[in-house]
Amino acid sequence: MKNMPIPVMSQRRQSGFSLVEMIGVLAIIAILAVIIVPKVFSTIASSRITNTASSINAVKSAVAEYAGKYGTIPLTTTNAIARLDDLLFSEQMLETRFSAKIGTVATNYNVATYNRTTDVWAGGNAGTTAQSRIICITSAPATAPSAALGANYRLTGVTNLPASARVVSAVIMGVTANDARELSLRIDGEIGSTALGAADDIGKVVYATPANGVTNVYIYLAHQ
Repeated sequence: MKNMPIPVMSQRRQSGFSLVEMIGVLAIIAILAVIIVPKVFSTIASSRITNTASSINAVKSAVAEYAGKYGTIPLTTTNAIARLDDLLFSEQMLETRFSAKIGTVATNYNVATYNRTTDVWAGGNAGTTAQSRIICITSAPATAPSAALGANYRLTGVTNLPASARVVSAVIMGVTANDARELSLRIDGEIGSTALGAADDIGKVVYATPANGVTNVYIYLAHQ
């Protein structure tokens, strides 16, 4: 008896995905995007706030070191180009100028110098006042912190800084309302922070009501 031929499938399934399978895959991708993407952006935002807070702490330590070594902190109001972080950098108390991962990023980095004998600043940038920086100015306790531009803080939530004190602040320009509040929450906590989009007059982080979604933030470092 002859061997019977083995049947061979005359039709083979075509390769590729069917329309139903493609719709299913796209639906899964869309669901994952909704879940994952916001968390990624939230993590990036949190890391920027963390980096900024770390930079502020480094400057605060450098200010304390300088005050301990020389007895006082020079005012930066004597010249528009003055940046206290330039001085701390030149004294090798800071590795770099102050910078923040939030707000406007400065592109001009000419360093100003300070002469302790003559109390005179030289060099630096003409546009320093538009940059994030470290300043030292005379306190103005009659002015609300949000309008004092670093010249007053209510660290207890009520009490102004003493008159004629030298106040050292970190200034971060062009910060979004959300980043400003997140930084306040990180440094001052809920008690020292106001609602999103409102002016902040309490704690170490103060700022005016955001305009067009941004504001300039002032962070208390020290006063003497």
